[in-house]
Amino acid sequence: MKLFHFCIFIIFILTKPSYPEMWGYYLKDSLPYEKHQQYWENRFANLTVLCFTGITVSSTDCIIPEFTNEQALFKKAYDRSIALIPHVTFTSIKSGIAFLTHPQYWKKIIHTLAYAIRTSGWAGCHFDFEYLPPKYAANFAQFLKIFKAIAPDISLSAAIFPQVECNPTHAAFHDYALLSTYLDAIVLMCYDQHNPKTKPGPVTDVEWSRKNIEYALQFFKANQLWLGIPAYGYLWKDNTYYSVITMKSLSKYVTRYRNYRHTSGTIVIEYTQNNDHFIAYVPDVNLHNQLYELATSYKLKGIALWRLGFE
Repeated sequence: MKLFHFCIFIIFILTKPSYPEMWGYYLKDSLPYEKHQQYWENRFANLTVLCFTGITVSSTDCIIPEFTNEQALFKKAYDRSIALIPHVTFTSIKSGIAFLTHPQYWKKIIHTLAYAIRTSGWAGCHFDFEYLPPKYAANFAQFLKIFKAIAPDISLSAAIFPQVECNPTHAAFHDYALLSTYLDAIVLMCYDQHNPKTKPGPVTDVEWSRKNIEYALQFFKANQLWLGIPAYGYLWKDNTYYSVITMKSLSKYVTRYRNYRHTSGTIVIEYTQNNDHFIAYVPDVNLHNQLYELATSYKLKGIALWRLGFE
């Protein structure tokens, strides 16, 4: 009988689905470890990657700031074997276009980034190039190709737009067929389905995320793919964008106003104030759990949260 129970226990361990790894986006200076120690000690328990903002690319140069307020945080993360990965973006759309169309500056920027990554012990480089016209998609891929040639030891990843039921003006810049050759990993940004520039609606949706995972898997392996999930939603006033509502602040809205579960999985908050109609669609823990399960069911690398502190 004891042997039988032991065998059942072993089978349970071997068949129990693994919890997805977590990639967390961190906004520079937003949560210094010294002032938010309890938050970080709780978050470290299931964090795999700490992707921190701050590094920007202009039309001709790479700007790497001092990470003075992050030194304690970085050390604590490093001591726990959490990968530190810099988030790199453009200073503006205009400078992004100028950068991608002037390849004579690429090598200098690549060498600057590579030096910082190697000397700091960072685990790779993460590009977040968004909202550029589709005609520059090949330029982005060519930049990544040259980066790989110059620094083959550095893992490259990027945040990329969903392609299914997404604004094609934004989505087309991220050409999966071109990018898959040069990227080691991607964060599939399954958020901002509805956003400040659209009519009211959910920021994400379980089935929408599923469709985009299946599309992405035509170009990337499952272990290259992080499912990007939001810890925020948007509030509209009379069908015009009004503000952001974070998961952290959701409870105060739920206790005060009418709310219900939307088919997307988000919580809808709806109320009238001074004859103005307000409506918001915000993710909660229940929806996050559904997205975790979705990532696990497709054997993805894990989930990527935008952003730490909002949850």
